[in-house]
Amino acid sequence: MRHLLKIINQNKPKLRELDPTTVQRIKEGIYLVKIISETEVTARKCDFYAGNATDQEIAKFFQEQADTLKKAKNLLQEYYESMTQE
Repeated sequence: MRHLLKIINQNKPKLRELDPTTVQRIKEGIYLVKIISETEVTARKCDFYAGNATDQEIAKFFQEQADTLKKAKNLLQEYYESMTQE
């Protein structure tokens, strides 16, 4: 049976395999998208907590964390865009 299937499939077009570099870039892109998304969500949560905090010191702490996360997200976004434009 297996031999028969091989003979039948000989004339069908074969799927192209991706080279290891391309596979690595695809995986890196997927991880970057996930990290960018999680960083953005965390920054929004810090903004929310900063807005709701009654203590000014705690509000300042959360606002600083939100600003740091937004900068990190922008850097990751730029790197991702440079990867996809090549």
